[in-house]
Amino acid sequence: MNLVATLGASALLTALAASIVATVTAAAGHRLRSRALLLASRRSIHAAALLTSGAVVALAYALLTNDFSIAHVASVSSRNMQVAMKWASLYSGQPGSLLFWTWTMSLFMAAFTSITVPRIPWGAAHAVATMGIVLSMFLVALIFFASPFQLSLVTPPDGQGLNPLLVDPGMLIHPPFLLTGLVSTSIPFTLGAAALMSGRLDAAWVRHARGWALASFLVLSIGNFLGGWWAYTVLGWGGYWGWDPVENSAILPLLPMIAFLHTLIVQERRGMLKTWNLVLVLASFALAVFGTFNVRSGLVASVHSFAQSEVGPYFLVLMGLTVLVSIVLIGWRLPRLHAEADFDALASREAGLILNSYLMIALALVILGGTLFPVFSELLRGVRVTVGPPFYNEVTAPIFVLTLLLIVAGTVLPWRGGSMQHHVRRFRVPVVVALAAWIALGALGMHAPAALLATGLCVTIGYVTFREYFIASRGLRAARGSSWPGALAGVFGRDPRRAGGYLVHIGVAIMAVGVIGSTVYQVQTRHVVSPGDTFDVSGYTFRYDDLVARRPGINGIEVEGLTRLEVTRNGRAVTTLEPGRRFFSNFPDQPTAIVALDSSFTRDLYVFTQGWDENKKAEIQVFVNPLAQWLWIGGSIYTLGGLLAFGVLRREPARVAATVPADAEPA
Repeated sequence: MNLVATLGASALLTALAASIVATVTAAAGHRLRSRALLLASRRSIHAAALLTSGAVVALAYALLTNDFSIAHVASVSSRNMQVAMKWASLYSGQPGSLLFWTWTMSLFMAAFTSITVPRIPWGAAHAVATMGIVLSMFLVALIFFASPFQLSLVTPPDGQGLNPLLVDPGMLIHPPFLLTGLVSTSIPFTLGAAALMSGRLDAAWVRHARGWALASFLVLSIGNFLGGWWAYTVLGWGGYWGWDPVENSAILPLLPMIAFLHTLIVQERRGMLKTWNLVLVLASFALAVFGTFNVRSGLVASVHSFAQSEVGPYFLVLMGLTVLVSIVLIGWRLPRLHAEADFDALASREAGLILNSYLMIALALVILGGTLFPVFSELLRGVRVTVGPPFYNEVTAPIFVLTLLLIVAGTVLPWRGGSMQHHVRRFRVPVVVALAAWIALGALGMHAPAALLATGLCVTIGYVTFREYFIASRGLRAARGSSWPGALAGVFGRDPRRAGGYLVHIGVAIMAVGVIGSTVYQVQTRHVVSPGDTFDVSGYTFRYDDLVARRPGINGIEVEGLTRLEVTRNGRAVTTLEPGRRFFSNFPDQPTAIVALDSSFTRDLYVFTQGWDENKKAEIQVFVNPLAQWLWIGGSIYTLGGLLAFGVLRREPARVAATVPADAEPA
């Protein structure tokens, strides 16, 4: 008997019992109006979080002590792995990732139970019951279909080690952020379900959901950014987004969440979009469950997917139940979800926000359809037809351009519309800026219509956003007599939610410029060279110096072969690059690329080596990616804006609680 495995498995079983108890006591407490039962239900959620944490500690201990009698440890770890990489082993593999998923979900639910549940007496019992059901469903999958504590039939002397693609420092942060972001969608879902079950369908649930939705948006965004960065620096194909089915699954829940963060403003200010906002938060969680199913079902081929297993069909059923219950709840409450106001004008900020949300859902439907197209084609025609990046690029490009246009319009348009003269006065300068940008960009050599249009809109986004900052700062400066820097800081201090949102828009515009430059104007070449040979790419001369090898002897790496390249431009040294290949002792048929990068604000020199022969003749691929660094700069600004907006939201629930009527339904 393995004590660690027994303790871990027992902790998960007890967590399942605690989750079921939370559901039962919440339902009974609501029906009997018993505060003692409601308190017990909340404590059961905390107990489940504590128990799943204990299971994580048990698995971490097994990894650190090389306990290969546990099958998961033997499959993802080995004796020569560094301690830091054992952290990546914790959530690699199907059982480990499901444990991490369930653990972070339980932590989110415990935090929500402590912070928000006491402030929503109208829906506390419904929220806790919903969390208990959701957590129970994932614990069932973890315990009965993919247990991380299953024992090995034969204890090996050493483990297999991590999949070669995961032996990278990026794996220490990318999967935790992405998995945490996916599970965080369960909290807005819980609030939406609680609002529907309790009948409290005004703006109260939206105000409470806003902070949790913004947290989910931030963590999911960071997870996707880190995934793009990892793909760019590790996979060796010259890009950061390949429209892989699992990449698509990661971004799908983010799109309804972005839409919700825009349209919740309309519900708060105008009492509109009640049904739509509920659909968005329910859809976001359903798409997160779809991602879990997609990764584990073998439904579509992906370099990220786990092997097909029994847990795939289970998550298909869970996804179906999530969608079905959501439809039933909305259909039940639909007569009470009427809008409190009508549109005053199509040319208004609320119309822009609504159109933006429609575009996000259109984008999600396109990505979802493309991801599932191979399955549908096989069902209907018996032939699996795959959908590649060209399809996604062509179909999504117009949606991205329209989104940029709506960012401009949404920033300039006033609430509830205005007169034609008012619109002309507000739009005349932005139109001039856009026209000037298009003329200047065309003169500089940008002739691709979509790229020219989108980049000009990015410049206009920068202008209209900084104009908003300037107007607000000027007003504060006049009122307080402060300096310009002090006035700008005051803008963020007075209304960080709005100011941070504008900063997110600037980040989006800068990222768009990086994407356009590094895709539309990317240059790639491939050369077969021997030591001493040179070749030219985009004005740079590459000289293949020599092939060198080193034996790290850690993390399963047996040999690293590096092709040393001297790079010059106009006879001047630029840099020395060492792309290569990494070979693993436990995975001899899975060598990985060692990407070499030289980055500047104007371009990336991106080089990797396909392979070489016994005479050191190497096949080297070079990408010149213009403006690629601006993608990461824009992503940083985007994240900073989200963090600034989130800072004030954590203090708002206390004010919201005070607005709950005295005759609200008791919890």
